[in-house]
Amino acid sequence: MRHSLRTDLDAGEGKSIGLVCAPAGYGKTLLLAEWALGSTGTETAWVGLDRDDNDPRRLWASVVAAIAACPSVPPSSRLHAPWIWRPGAQPEFLAELLDALQALPRPIRLILDDLHELVEPETLHGIEILLRNRPDHVQLILSSRLDPPLSLPRLRLAGRLWELRADRLRFSLAEAATLLEKSDLRLTPAQVEVLHQRTGGWAAGLRLAALAMTRSADLDGFLAEFSGDERSVADYLVGEILSRLPEDIQEFLRQTSIADPIPSALAVVLSGREEAGSLLDGLERQTSLVSATSRRRDAYRIQELLRSYLRADLHRQGPMRAAELHAAAARWWAAQDRPVLALDHAAQSRDTTMLSDLLHRFAVPLLLTGDHGPLRRAITTLGARTTAADALLALTSALTHLEAGEISAARCDLGLAQRSHPVEDTTSTTSTDVSVLRVLAEQFGAVLPGAVLPGGAATASPTTLNELPAEPELEALSRLSRGTALLFDNRDRAAARAELEAALGLGRRHGFDYLSLQCLTLLGIVAGTCGDIRTMRAMSTQARGCAAEHGWEASTWSAAATSMLAYAVLQRADAHDAERLAAEGLALGPGASSPPLRFALRTVHGAAVLDRGDRARGLGELQQARTEFGDHPAGAEQAAAAALLEFHAAMLLGHSTAAWTVYRWLADRTSGNVELLIMRAWVDAASGRLEHARSTVRTVLEEPAQALLPHTVVDAWLLETTLALATRERPAARRALQTALALAEPLDAVRPFTQAGPGVRELLVHQHGSFGSSEEFARRALAAGAGLQECRALLSERELTVLTLLPTLLSLDEIATDLTVSVNTVKSHVRSIYAKLGVSSRRTAVLVAHEHGLLAAAERRRATAPSRP
Repeated sequence: MRHSLRTDLDAGEGKSIGLVCAPAGYGKTLLLAEWALGSTGTETAWVGLDRDDNDPRRLWASVVAAIAACPSVPPSSRLHAPWIWRPGAQPEFLAELLDALQALPRPIRLILDDLHELVEPETLHGIEILLRNRPDHVQLILSSRLDPPLSLPRLRLAGRLWELRADRLRFSLAEAATLLEKSDLRLTPAQVEVLHQRTGGWAAGLRLAALAMTRSADLDGFLAEFSGDERSVADYLVGEILSRLPEDIQEFLRQTSIADPIPSALAVVLSGREEAGSLLDGLERQTSLVSATSRRRDAYRIQELLRSYLRADLHRQGPMRAAELHAAAARWWAAQDRPVLALDHAAQSRDTTMLSDLLHRFAVPLLLTGDHGPLRRAITTLGARTTAADALLALTSALTHLEAGEISAARCDLGLAQRSHPVEDTTSTTSTDVSVLRVLAEQFGAVLPGAVLPGGAATASPTTLNELPAEPELEALSRLSRGTALLFDNRDRAAARAELEAALGLGRRHGFDYLSLQCLTLLGIVAGTCGDIRTMRAMSTQARGCAAEHGWEASTWSAAATSMLAYAVLQRADAHDAERLAAEGLALGPGASSPPLRFALRTVHGAAVLDRGDRARGLGELQQARTEFGDHPAGAEQAAAAALLEFHAAMLLGHSTAAWTVYRWLADRTSGNVELLIMRAWVDAASGRLEHARSTVRTVLEEPAQALLPHTVVDAWLLETTLALATRERPAARRALQTALALAEPLDAVRPFTQAGPGVRELLVHQHGSFGSSEEFARRALAAGAGLQECRALLSERELTVLTLLPTLLSLDEIATDLTVSVNTVKSHVRSIYAKLGVSSRRTAVLVAHEHGLLAAAERRRATAPSRP
């Protein structure tokens, strides 16, 4: 027995009358039978009723026999007497029965199962007498598919009635999974969820499905087709449920089955019955075949399998009948300003004129709210010929294709729109809508396949909108269009931000949630191109939150926001989070399908893998990402960001050929930027050509405006710091480091410091406390660098032992003597420790070891190690 239901039944024992009410197949009889068998304190008398029990003589003979069979009924009880029914003497008979029950020595429970079979007034009157007058120690349990026509409201009011209904008898998802598992079915959680949703937790539906699935080789195919029209389910529904309802109620259910949910007012329209609301309310209370979906009880839902059977039955009676009902529903929902439901019913009505009219009315609002699925389905229903001849429909189709990453189809739609409604045509009543959608589609057609890393600009359409429409929907789209053009034509980023912020304000005021997602993502790009990485991160985080709230995680805009956020997190030197975010973005499927966006995500993922310590795999991912990207166009900023990450990785691993390969790749795509200069300077510095490197770096520092990426200048100052240290110009090195910190802090660019090498790290340690307003950021840079090196460092047991002796005044010779090894061995361990900690002196090694608890850990290991003999 399901434990929660047993608890419900046990809790009702304190009340004198119980009602278990649910449609056929909800397991009422089995539940009560198991409960009765498991009860130890109360004996149970069970009477299973059928249509023949409408004869009072048969009914009461069965009741008396069931009670008399209870072990606690004494042999002397009149219940054992040969009762003889006398027609017309029911009151006297019941009076004698009640007296006999009053004399019973122990409590007893009488269960009347299938009470809905009793329909005769005289028989029901006898049950009513028993309800009102039964002794306190006799509990009466009624089990029925319908609410029996008894004085239940009065019993509820008196607190004497407890009820168990379909809402509690339905199987939960976990219970459904257990039931299916016990039926020898091994389903995935997703398959169980589909079946649970389709059956609504109806026990009979689950069992019928399980029986059929054991004979099916294609479980997914079965689930896709499983409905109330499946043979075994249909037979059960007709035989056990529908056939017991009056014909006019069956017809009412057929008419209203086309809508889910079914508001009472729509039920009136579909059925032509003014009392439709009362009928739905009565069906819920009496049969549980429908359930209210709102507290106001003005909308209902028919049980899913029953509804699918009714809809199939409606179509069997004639497709035109169903089409007329769908058309009526479409008009009703359109009047309620519910476009998604209106379009869905219009599509099913096959009334193309109505569907086209509704699309002209609702296309723009649905684009703003992100309901692209209903738009795509409606346009598909209209067909290619109708769409091609109507500019607004073609442009709507183009935008939905763009959102799905179907670039070729979108561009085809744009061509159709141009032929059906040229730009110079202003005679159409929809010319404003068409103009706005055309410009937006052209711009997104250029932007969505393009780059999304900070500054990754593609070339947008030159078409622009000069005047703002008065309608909020069109004004919002126009401002979005203007902002997009200003951003991606690299004209005026301040103006782009202003337009996008105005569009975002309109979106938030009017509930244009998808437009808000678009604006947040584009504002993140604006911030990134201006070097405002903190704002880019904030906008991207908000965009992802908006997408998650509405189920748009797989959209291109969500993927773009994820890419920017991953890049920003990478620059903060949080490799774990950057890798996670990049992996999430890559898993978005269609949202991350455009080559530049996928390239951006894979690049960040490879760099994060490298930063976490797996340098070879990280470089491999970066190289593979660039190779797979091929000749696709990308913004200069995205190309520079990817190239710098890969170039630096190749240099770290000493792969000069790989470094020059990516250098040439960037040089082929861009020119006149300092990123190429900083790459050459890194190569010169690594090769020992310090003067060449210094000269190149100073060229970069003299022309910082030529940098494509804001943190490139930080890299340049850090290289200047390293070069000054190499030529023993510590004052110049300190000044360069101070400048790098000041430039990096507003960018939140911590990563350049983790990649700058041990000299910069040692200077950060030595100058700790002298960086003024940049002190906190310097501490973050130092901690991030140490954490990065610690991830790479796995000190051996002997290296940990040597590390514990470095803070002492012992010389390396004395340490060797203490450890009974050669001094050369100690020197080898010290060099390894320096390399793994990213330092170059004993003093700095001790500082780093203290910072990260390595000394304490080493001391603990040394203390617990067995003593040497």
